[in-house]
Amino acid sequence: MIRKILGLCSRDCGHPAMYEMLDEALSDFNSRRLPWESLIHQAEAHGVAPLLYKHFTHLGFTLPHGHQRTLRSLYQRSRLSNQIRNSAVTQILGLYEQQKIDNLLVKGIALANHVYSAPDLRPMRDIDVLVSGDDLEKAKTLLLDLGYRQKQDHTIPDDYYHLPPLAKTFDGLPVTIELHHDLLPLDPWYPRWPLEKSFATARSITVKGLAAATLRLEDKLWYLYLHGFGSPLTYEEFRYIHVADLVSLTEKYYHQIDWNDVAGQCENLSAILSRFHFLTPWTDEIISALQLDVQRPPARPGIGYRGWPLRKIKDSSFKDLLPLLYETLYPSQWWTQIRYGHLSGMDLLKVRVFEHPRAVWRWVKAPVQQRLRKSGSS
Repeated sequence: MIRKILGLCSRDCGHPAMYEMLDEALSDFNSRRLPWESLIHQAEAHGVAPLLYKHFTHLGFTLPHGHQRTLRSLYQRSRLSNQIRNSAVTQILGLYEQQKIDNLLVKGIALANHVYSAPDLRPMRDIDVLVSGDDLEKAKTLLLDLGYRQKQDHTIPDDYYHLPPLAKTFDGLPVTIELHHDLLPLDPWYPRWPLEKSFATARSITVKGLAAATLRLEDKLWYLYLHGFGSPLTYEEFRYIHVADLVSLTEKYYHQIDWNDVAGQCENLSAILSRFHFLTPWTDEIISALQLDVQRPPARPGIGYRGWPLRKIKDSSFKDLLPLLYETLYPSQWWTQIRYGHLSGMDLLKVRVFEHPRAVWRWVKAPVQQRLRKSGSS
């Protein structure tokens, strides 16, 4: 039930059908005396607490026993934190412009300021800025000159896709900057994505009235999918904020997005978007415009990948080994369709029998290949 409520609220703008479903789910949650603190905790963990507050407020629904105050506090914290982060990033952008350092704002800081109806609604852990590899050290030095400092106990290797985070405290809030020279981890599963790939086609946005740049809509849609749902199997299960990012971007800009261009990057992306309908329903307008197939509900919607190597064998009890094997080789239909394309029939069977086991086998081989490389170089 918690995941159902989180899924419904994973969007910026609600609509009548969504609110009807949410109202029913909340009434059911309340009547069954389920723990509101668990719902709030999960909402915060998934980055959607401000969205819950927005949609609950729209319905006029008040949580009992002081939980409303907790949810409102999470929303207010997000609003204040993002105000401070926006002020911090405008200072950085101004300095980078003076020093002629090309850059793109990516992830949360960009989404909060040009996808969501208010920056308050999109929590972020840090500020991500993509710069050229040639400008990386210069960009870092300028941050150090502004008083940002690198944590000494970081575990980020020298060849990582972004530098170790640099942090500075503003009004009691630690503001963390991640300087990227590539948009995605340097993993064979991902394409390389340096600044040069997207800077010439960047989209202009504003942050507190200051001009900035971010990915064009088509690149942003593709990136959000890769980041939230196309990651290696060792990465954490998706968070509902990843759903909200994709849904909110699509609904706000679907009429501006070049869907032929999107298909050139991922021919199944429009079909994949149809799977989110079973978490938070698309409007009839979107379904018609994008020709989304929403007639066949997948099994276990909202359940991401929970198998090995994400969950370690050594951390599982003996009785958990069979469920772990099941989740490894037969993940939820919903996740499988999103990960490998909106599939059914024989196509889905082929993924189940061949493509997904091959992806798992890659992680079985990885430690062996790594040891062989080390032994060969010694």
